[in-house]
Amino acid sequence: MTVRVGFIGSEHSTARLAAVEARLPGIELRVYPYSDPQDTVEQYSRALAENDAVCFSGTIAHYHRQRDLDGDTPVLVGRFSDYTLVSSLLTATSGERSGIGIADLSIDLPNPDVVASVADDTGIRFSPEQISDYRWVYEPRFSRPIDVDEIARFHTDRAERAGARLAITSVHAVYDRLSAAGVPVMFMVDSLGRDLDLIRAARQRVSVRRLEGALLAVVSLTSTGSAGPDRDAAARRDALASELSRFATPVQHRLAAWQRDGLQLFYTTRGELDARLPGLLALLAPGRDRGDSLALGVGVGQHLHEAEDRSLQALRRALSGSTSAAYLVDEEARVHGPLGGDHAIEESRHTAPWLVELSSEAGMQTRTVSRLLSFVEGRGFRPFTAAEWASASQTSARTAERAIKKLLEAGGIVSVGQEKPLEAGRPRTVYGLSPKIEAAVRELAAARIRRGA
Repeated sequence: MTVRVGFIGSEHSTARLAAVEARLPGIELRVYPYSDPQDTVEQYSRALAENDAVCFSGTIAHYHRQRDLDGDTPVLVGRFSDYTLVSSLLTATSGERSGIGIADLSIDLPNPDVVASVADDTGIRFSPEQISDYRWVYEPRFSRPIDVDEIARFHTDRAERAGARLAITSVHAVYDRLSAAGVPVMFMVDSLGRDLDLIRAARQRVSVRRLEGALLAVVSLTSTGSAGPDRDAAARRDALASELSRFATPVQHRLAAWQRDGLQLFYTTRGELDARLPGLLALLAPGRDRGDSLALGVGVGQHLHEAEDRSLQALRRALSGSTSAAYLVDEEARVHGPLGGDHAIEESRHTAPWLVELSSEAGMQTRTVSRLLSFVEGRGFRPFTAAEWASASQTSARTAERAIKKLLEAGGIVSVGQEKPLEAGRPRTVYGLSPKIEAAVRELAAARIRRGA
């Protein structure tokens, strides 16, 4: 799912993006440099025509854009942050400029609130006379232009009247004028990371818009296992992430550090995921675990928050075992998994009266009973042994046998015969659902099909 993003910025900010393509997977980046931030009509017009989203590197160019060109295309702008001011102050007062103090500076910036925030956090105080701002660029409507001459005069006046030794400017045109006039000046530290985050945010905005009206799918991917590095698991995870990036949008999540080696999250649609799922499961390759294992969780929903929550629910289920696994929680909150071959379908909402009654009579949680019933349904209602249920539920043989005994006594399952092992040993009892319970489970399955029709 490639997204075309146009980046409008100064020649300096666009030039440094020339070699970052590898850091922006799924993005086709086009840059539109300007020499005057107040004259970007041509750049903005071309960027809108040629891209899915447009980014402005700074607030001045965004503020002076030709607003009658605005339409449905997402337009994002880089924001002036505390980091920009603090890193600029550090650069201005260290190294070759270590003799310069805070009182020796004159500063222009768009957001004066940042100055107060930095003062609160660091104790660095400025006199009001040191600061010139153009806060009106954040207004939704154009009110007045940025006067480059006025900002340049502020700095020269501070140098001449107050002995300011260094000007810090956030406007490239001001930097050029002060440099030409021989006034010591530096440009605000401009983070490449900030621009990359802005471009990624544009991709996410477009991707989410493309998903509107479709059934959404969120895929979570992580790894767990041994303390030492596992190159095979790392290679498989990289391959999975690469394949996911071909059709889904990678995003950052607030829980990205919850798991060792991090959590990767991808947005796509249910239809797109269904077409690609067999390939993802082949790359997951649970049979190849040597140390670390991989866990993949898929959540489906009408809304992103719904799909995200279900994806993490599925991921927790995948992490509960000792081998690589994938689970899916669908739009009806049913749990599918482990995915690959025959898999169980477990109802997460246990409200059917007969299911509640059976669980009560057996003295078991409805979730546990539902998992066993889904296991049998997933086998096409074929008979099963306690060992098969233990393997499918990832529990011990003793735990599986206890569950089966309780359901036998409650009338939910029945003994349908015995199975003689291929090697020497005692015959194993084979079980099936009672006719009444099998009919109820089949009716639930038919109802699901009717809802999906």
